[in-house]
Amino acid sequence: MIPLILGISFLVFIILSLTGDPFAALMENPRVKIEDIRRLQHQWGFDLPVYLRYFKWLFSIFKGDWGPSLLYPGRMSYDVVMARIPITLQVMGISFLVALIVAIPIGIYSAVHQYSFVDYLVTSLSFFGMSMPTFWFGLMLMILFSLVIQINGMPLLPPGGIMTPGILSEPFWVRFVDRLKYLVMPVIVLAFNSMGPWSRYMRSSMLEVVRQDYIRTARAKGLPERVVIYKHALRNALIPIVTLVALSIPGIVSGAAITEFVFNIPGMGQLTLNAITKNDFPTAMVCLLLIGFLTIFFNLIADIVYAIVDPRIRYT
Repeated sequence: MIPLILGISFLVFIILSLTGDPFAALMENPRVKIEDIRRLQHQWGFDLPVYLRYFKWLFSIFKGDWGPSLLYPGRMSYDVVMARIPITLQVMGISFLVALIVAIPIGIYSAVHQYSFVDYLVTSLSFFGMSMPTFWFGLMLMILFSLVIQINGMPLLPPGGIMTPGILSEPFWVRFVDRLKYLVMPVIVLAFNSMGPWSRYMRSSMLEVVRQDYIRTARAKGLPERVVIYKHALRNALIPIVTLVALSIPGIVSGAAITEFVFNIPGMGQLTLNAITKNDFPTAMVCLLLIGFLTIFFNLIADIVYAIVDPRIRYT
């Protein structure tokens, strides 16, 4: 994992170095002296070749210095990222759990009752969820719940943001209910987008497993259908789902940039996109390196979980 993370950091560093100059905006500002710009370039190592700049940045990381944020003057990039993570964890974490809790059972039911009305309905909704643009779905929900459906002239759900201004002085339960109102629409958008592929993978995997010889043997022995499905078939059918879920977990931290922009949620997805497009080099490096590390780490977790859910797999 360590060589892979170092390789990712080097590639990301090189790519970001080619995307733009973080000092370009200062160069165009007539009130900023060129001497001050040169001093900042020297201080942050931007007057060095890119490979030397990478090693200087890497040594700074080992010392705990992630560099200042250019988007938020006076704040360190690491602190800016850590402030956004709790918001993204709330939105993405709830969406992840909702999608997982709904997709797995309906995928199993759809496989066990193949070609039934429920199977066709689940298949149709799954394809709709996979092909539907999240920004369009988000806008449609905003029109429906914020413009069309209103109570006493007030929208049923707030169209965007993460909390009502001034709510921090209110009791906990008031802040809790207020936060839930802001989370409903983005959670629906993100959960529906994930439920489609997860339920389809669960259905396909379960259909493949229930046709195996050992499942027919279990049924021939007179075991109840519930035991056959949930004890013998489900564990082996979960292998592809474990991979999908493990690779989706880093997204809980990295966020969904498009959905966060649509609903104006100040999370990690929005921060990462802003940092890249506006040449906030230190902040972008923190965001992308965090995403890369989580992806590698949860790939390892998926490999370990394989041996737990499938008794045929053993690591020695």
